[in-house]
Amino acid sequence: MSVRRIRVFPDPILRKKCRVVKRIDHSVRELALDMVETMDAANGVGLAANQVGVLKRVVTLHLPEQQDAIILINPEIRDKSGEREVLEGCLSFPGYEGMVKRSVTVKARWLDENGSKMKISTEDLFAQALEHEIDHLNGILYVDHLLEHQRLAAAGTHMNEDSPHMHDLELEVRADHDDTAEMSTEDNIEVVHTTVKFSELYSDSSVHQMQYDLRRAGYVIDQPDIDGLNKIESDNPNLDGGIILDSESNK
Repeated sequence: MSVRRIRVFPDPILRKKCRVVKRIDHSVRELALDMVETMDAANGVGLAANQVGVLKRVVTLHLPEQQDAIILINPEIRDKSGEREVLEGCLSFPGYEGMVKRSVTVKARWLDENGSKMKISTEDLFAQALEHEIDHLNGILYVDHLLEHQRLAAAGTHMNEDSPHMHDLELEVRADHDDTAEMSTEDNIEVVHTTVKFSELYSDSSVHQMQYDLRRAGYVIDQPDIDGLNKIESDNPNLDGGIILDSESNK
């Protein structure tokens, strides 16, 4: 398993419709396991395959109350009822959240990684996550559901002090290379230290573009972080990068 980079808006693959998985083979299972690891590393509830650059109808979910993540292949919503307003975020819009309308109850079905048929009638966060991720598979983003007159806000605005924060995670893996010994000894143990860097999880090639396009489209209400944007380079140290001014201010 490995952690894959999460594509962020406005990456065009997020607007593409994922293809039906016709055969659940090793490549599909490997993709799903990588998605689980990526989702958990990013402290996410759900992830769709096109969010890691693959156009297959595969979703992973890990609800807070569940010990293990689940894999959904070719998921589809069969019925839904009711309407509610919920605060929602997305791993492809890191740093933002907004108020959207979701169903109260959702009935869905899918295949698991072994090809077994699964179905559920659910509500609350599970129902919300199913709608959110299946939207992803169809090229629909949660900003498409923003309530009228609502905008995205900086994530954490509505979070309490007990909410988790993301930090780099230090891991120590102890591998026993001797399958014949009845008991492991220190001579047979290899200790590997590694770090999962959450800060390197997202596509750094488009995070600034995401921020720029969200503001240009009027999706956000917070002030932009334009460090690195709209600057020109100069060998004159007094200019310090030279912020480009509005043409009107030069007249």
